[in-house]
Amino acid sequence: MNPYIALIRRDLRLSLLRGSEGVTALFFYIVTATLFCIALGGAKADIAPAAPAILWVSAILSALLSLETVFHRDAEDGTFDLLLLSPLPPLGVMLAKMAAHWIVSGVTLSLTSLVLSQMLFVPTSALPVLVSSLLLGTLYMSLAGGLGATLTFGARRPGLLLALLVLPLYVPMLVAGVAGLEAALAGLPARGYLLLQLALVIAALPLASLAASACLRMNMRSS
Repeated sequence: MNPYIALIRRDLRLSLLRGSEGVTALFFYIVTATLFCIALGGAKADIAPAAPAILWVSAILSALLSLETVFHRDAEDGTFDLLLLSPLPPLGVMLAKMAAHWIVSGVTLSLTSLVLSQMLFVPTSALPVLVSSLLLGTLYMSLAGGLGATLTFGARRPGLLLALLVLPLYVPMLVAGVAGLEAALAGLPARGYLLLQLALVIAALPLASLAASACLRMNMRSS
């Protein structure tokens, strides 16, 4: 078996065994979107225009919850040290970890948005744009989040520091994702916004993974 696929399968298996970590992020996503609906009064005239922002803000906050457990736990128990001693290059290790995080959090949140969209009065015609946008957005967030996680290895309170480092990187994707879904809701073409999101993912793929692998090497050598 390909060692990178084996590493991804290991992370997915651990997420299933731990259970509560993936469920917590998913539950947080659902609860946050529900609280927005309650705060807006439940009326379609108030909720429907705000649906893009509600879905995207909820997804970003939920994705942050799982970053610390996916990366920092392996740094604390010595898993990263063992991986760096293996023949696998750090770049491949980080890409596998980022892919595992995206499958656990991003794909799950994107599929869950199909259910939440009914509560937020998102029409069926906009669902392809919604799911495609969130899949691209969460992939970008996993890449940028992996970089942020490696930068905070060894911090006493990595959760807060991680959020401060990563949230500014999420802003371009947030703006593009919300604008694309708003265009779809208005009956306008959203292809340009999806291409912009794809461009952000393509740019982040080499930059975030290379920087994260370099940070991983430095942190493990200094530990």
